[in-house]
Amino acid sequence: MNRIFSINPEDAWPDFPLRSYARLDHHEPDDLTTAQEAVFSFDAVDAGWFGFPLNERMDLGKPVDTRDEMRDFWSQLFKGYLGPPKDPFDEMPIYNIEVTSKKGDRYWDVLIAFGEEDWLDIELGDTGRFPVDVYGSLLAAPVIAYLLSLLQVTGDTAAALSNAFDVDAWPDAADGDVDAILSGVGTIDMLAMYDIGQGSAIGLLDSSETARLYFDLGAGAYGNRQTRPRPLRFCWRGSPSIVLSHWDTDHWAGENSDHGARARKWLAPRQYNLGPRHHAFAHRILKNGGTLHIWSGAPGKVRSISNGPGQTLSIKRCSGTSRNGSGIACYLDDDNCQASWLLTGDAGYGEIGAGPAYTLTALTVPHHGADMSHKGAPPAAMALHARLFYSFGPDNKHGKTSISHPTAVAVTAHDGAGWRHGAWSLTTPAQVVAGGDVLATASHSNGANLAVHLESAVAGWTAAPAVPLSTVPCVSACGTKHGCTSNVIQA
Repeated sequence: MNRIFSINPEDAWPDFPLRSYARLDHHEPDDLTTAQEAVFSFDAVDAGWFGFPLNERMDLGKPVDTRDEMRDFWSQLFKGYLGPPKDPFDEMPIYNIEVTSKKGDRYWDVLIAFGEEDWLDIELGDTGRFPVDVYGSLLAAPVIAYLLSLLQVTGDTAAALSNAFDVDAWPDAADGDVDAILSGVGTIDMLAMYDIGQGSAIGLLDSSETARLYFDLGAGAYGNRQTRPRPLRFCWRGSPSIVLSHWDTDHWAGENSDHGARARKWLAPRQYNLGPRHHAFAHRILKNGGTLHIWSGAPGKVRSISNGPGQTLSIKRCSGTSRNGSGIACYLDDDNCQASWLLTGDAGYGEIGAGPAYTLTALTVPHHGADMSHKGAPPAAMALHARLFYSFGPDNKHGKTSISHPTAVAVTAHDGAGWRHGAWSLTTPAQVVAGGDVLATASHSNGANLAVHLESAVAGWTAAPAVPLSTVPCVSACGTKHGCTSNVIQA
């Protein structure tokens, strides 16, 4: 197992790499055009590792050979051959490097110029003038290092890195395989947003409160690791598959807390410019007996399945160009109730476009309540009974910025669209339990209250289901020895 997935912080990759090759994983805020500060998260691998014999599949001096070697490697792995010779991913020293920058400082103009497709050469040291946080695992505390240089990699080295981490080596899922995952769901009666910290995990439940499908299986990680509940386990009694909205860590990191997730069927979008950690995660799923179905649907493509009397389950490829905006959205239509649910992932409303057939009675706010105003306005609240879900971690943070989710911009936009936010302040939201139409997984600290987990929340088609749901932990019912930890108490 690669140390980046270690549950025990002491097992993380140690210290920091003096020099690494990295790709931009994400930045917050999403829109940098008017930002005054931002955190840039880089998916990095120690540059010195590429010279070791174990990694001869990735020869940075031979781009074509690297491409051919890795395509052969993934071909074996996707076919179920679990022990290809000279497997590089378990021993690949992967780090997350977080650089917080403010407009006008020495690195701002350099940082905002890089895209997800670029490879960077990052040099760090023990001393300097520009501190950064380096994480050796999802759950380890950061090591402080100093940024000495940040340069774009070009030529054969950049080509070899792109070939080493090329998602075109992953086969396309057949339409029949995609449909089989969606058609195995059955009739859905409830939507559950799980309290997993700063991230997102949603369950589609039947009348017996059994999860039939997960849309994301995230959890707090890196700088937001402290927002993750412990223990964290999911319900597997219905053998649900997982649809991954996109490849951001906080949408799949719940897997490393729950061994029951590994040997499942995963459906994920084909997104380019993925870095080392994403490939290591794909390797982890396949090596542990899971299946990974890569959907290459073009922007706007929809696949729909009738999954019960009068119900249709659909996935849609979003039209954005970033990782957040080019993933999968999910929606359900119920003809009998004349109602729809929309699950957004981190895509903006404009990137999702039209889809649901009826009035929304459940809606998940994009990107944990980030400012997504540049990517479309929220749909109007039209139903007499509807639920608006915010999934975020208590007192979440983003590098050393002042940014926290949900943002006042997002809350104000949804309130302006008619979604009632009850007791929330529009300028300083999420410091109390909202009420109104809102169900949130946490509340933040303020002068009077501490930050708390509010536990998981559930919605029905036209009315609130009775809560609490199953007793926690439901040891015998979850299909695993220890049972799930998802305490659904909000409706």
